[in-house]
Amino acid sequence: MPDKLVNIAHKDYRTSTTNRLRESINKQNHKQLLRQELIKGLSTQRKYISSKFFYDKYGSELFNWITQLPEYYVTRTEKSILSKYSNELFGQLSHVNIIELGSGDCSKISMVLNAIPTERHGHLRYYPIDVSPSAVNQAKGVLHQHYPNLKTHGIIDDITKLESLPNDHPRIICFFGSTIGNFQPTEAEALLQNLYQIMHPGDQLILGIDLIKDIDTLELAYNDSQRITEAFNKNVLRVCNSILRTQISTGDFEHRAFFNHDKSRIEMHLIASHDVIVNSPHLQHCIEIFRGENIHTENSHKYSLNMIEDLAAKCQLSINRIFYDDKKWFALVQLIK
Repeated sequence: MPDKLVNIAHKDYRTSTTNRLRESINKQNHKQLLRQELIKGLSTQRKYISSKFFYDKYGSELFNWITQLPEYYVTRTEKSILSKYSNELFGQLSHVNIIELGSGDCSKISMVLNAIPTERHGHLRYYPIDVSPSAVNQAKGVLHQHYPNLKTHGIIDDITKLESLPNDHPRIICFFGSTIGNFQPTEAEALLQNLYQIMHPGDQLILGIDLIKDIDTLELAYNDSQRITEAFNKNVLRVCNSILRTQISTGDFEHRAFFNHDKSRIEMHLIASHDVIVNSPHLQHCIEIFRGENIHTENSHKYSLNMIEDLAAKCQLSINRIFYDDKKWFALVQLIK
């Protein structure tokens, strides 16, 4: 082989090796941060596990099942809005980056893409951002099959800690599913304020928000008759076992979900049915969870129009339009920087 080609081959090998090493280090650092976050939550007096830990491969499958349950109105209501208004929101898009935060499955973004003429797909770039590698990889595979001209680049990251967004084209950011409701009001403000900082003037944020409604409808959505939400809630313990190498049994906890009037949110908890000792090689000391003690796993805040307007104002984002379903159970809010 000529010396020039040898040097090129060696350079390519070194670059490839460096990239693999950097990727490995990043994965290790990410795992360490996840372990620290879990340990912090389980070690506090009021124990909690962040809802982002729901979404391993099995958790994502369970959630997809939940979205099809008769009691769970959220997904089908949001999709009814997308079905009615996708052409108005997305039909004219071309030469843009479509960024989806907490991408999950592909059903909603498919409705967006179906509203855009096929001949423009080659001018779009889609970036699913999710903490779950399986969700990102599944999205890439499904979308490549159905939209072969679409350029898709998955990003595995925590949406609360984004430092930048792909910026070679104007951006339209989709944040569906009322995921914003999983954050405390101050956390939701911080997330949107961070997005504001990394958005460019003219960029759009399409935000799905669940609205306040009658209590029975709200509570049934999180206490379904098939107990799929219960399995979803308890799966967070399996994720904890995987990350911390613990051996927490899901049978040691009971699922509880209820509407907290004062804080305008559904809360999900796991209640210890007896005393539980948590051991892990990543713990200096074992963690004791006493009978009747709660692990708070999720909040799902429900908003009024005034609350939506207040949130947008605090984040310096302008509301261009709000799209509702027929019952006004859910809203898609078009925000512009």
